[in-house]
Amino acid sequence: MAVYDVFREQLAIKFPACGHALWDPSPPEPNRPVKVGDVGFIRKGKFHCLFNVLHPQAEQSSVPTDHEQLVPGSSNHITQETLSCGNYCSVGVGVQNELGTYSSG
Repeated sequence: MAVYDVFREQLAIKFPACGHALWDPSPPEPNRPVKVGDVGFIRKGKFHCLFNVLHPQAEQSSVPTDHEQLVPGSSNHITQETLSCGNYCSVGVGVQNELGTYSSG
């Protein structure tokens, strides 16, 4: 069994609800990262994008002839608020100011 298949299989056993693990998550084309809406396939542990459902057919080269751009509806579950002043960080991460004083987050 190839190393990328062992990697995927072992992570799927340990974390079954977390999707498909990629052995090499770097995009084949460095200037084209994976984006929301990408449709493609996984070969040898690497994702290969064919097209994006959120983009029109005219902007893409390898799109099915009957492709219709997906236009998502509005999301009423997203809220926007203003954060108050201060430092925000994950548990266990701290902030060090210019004087060398450290505070945990």
